[in-house]
Amino acid sequence: MSGLERLSEDLLESLHRWAETRKWNGYRAKQVRVPELLEALRAVYRAGPDSDPEEETLRRCLAVLASSGRVRLMREKAGEPTGIHLLPVRAAPEHRGSRRPLHHPSLHALIKEQRKATPRQETAYRAISNWLHALHGPVLKVPLRERALEIFGRREYTAEFPEPEKCLDHKGFGGPLFEKSADFYELICAFPTDPPLLNARFSRFSPDAQSTSLSSGDILLVVENSATYTSLVRRLRELEHQHCIGCVAWGVGRSFTASVRSISTHHGADGHARERFREIRYFGDLDVSGLEIPLKATDAAMDLGLRLVPTRVLYQDLITMGTPLPGKECSRTREEAETLVNWLGKSHHFEPVVDVLMKGERWAQEGVGLRHLSSTNDWLADMR
Repeated sequence: MSGLERLSEDLLESLHRWAETRKWNGYRAKQVRVPELLEALRAVYRAGPDSDPEEETLRRCLAVLASSGRVRLMREKAGEPTGIHLLPVRAAPEHRGSRRPLHHPSLHALIKEQRKATPRQETAYRAISNWLHALHGPVLKVPLRERALEIFGRREYTAEFPEPEKCLDHKGFGGPLFEKSADFYELICAFPTDPPLLNARFSRFSPDAQSTSLSSGDILLVVENSATYTSLVRRLRELEHQHCIGCVAWGVGRSFTASVRSISTHHGADGHARERFREIRYFGDLDVSGLEIPLKATDAAMDLGLRLVPTRVLYQDLITMGTPLPGKECSRTREEAETLVNWLGKSHHFEPVVDVLMKGERWAQEGVGLRHLSSTNDWLADMR
């Protein structure tokens, strides 16, 4: 290596150090004018009495660097270069902000035409994609709210979806999935459930025509939410003669505290005779409201000569299988929480519920859905 080549290398290193002090990223060309070039040269070269002028030495060094493709000379003015472009020394990093995250291929096929997704939609797509990737083997088709809770019922999604079981209702979080809802439901193996038609008389009619009446059993099962109602009706039909449920009623949330009185008013009216109910079994959400509802309805049921008792196995399964997530309400005192939980009965299985109510969290009853009800018959102990 000649002396000029060595000096050119030293000059290049000096230019790189100078550029980095000015926040040069190294992957874009950096413009350097003659005054800065001379400053960089002086940092590595001191001319002697018999040396060529600095400008001539600089010109020779730049010619060497330009010929090796590490700088590019600017256009000359009046025969003198006005500066150089210091060329990149590394590849530009991939710009991730503009690229959509990679999703499951089946999901991508439904959303690929969407130009830009909202942050909430991207969270939803990530959740659905993760669920699809985790699948192994055939998937049972279940009510939409049950599948929504399965997909979105994780703490990482609660900021965007505080009530995960409801996040796919109607138009959900918007976008192409709800414009192609049939394809979307097929993708996640789910079906929407309409609220059941209420029938106060609990008459003895064909199960194929009316879903509320199941058999000649003498227990009335009340279910707080419509999706879980649908799943229980389906399984109880399939397990006919293995339970004592005569009718399944949709509790319609807090309406049950008043509608429980209609059991006596309409029972046997207009010739709709049937075996008298001996007991009411209840299954709802494990939260403040979900326990207040049956607790407040208990006295009204007792006035009718009916016991109102919890479906303890289903509640235990909900605690074991489900994940408590932030809710909208909490018990004000521990005593209040214990009063609610005592309705479930004395069991160590229900001890965690007190702390959950105090923290304002809840188990949505959709956590015990059709998939679980189809995998075991242990819950039938609640139906006899």
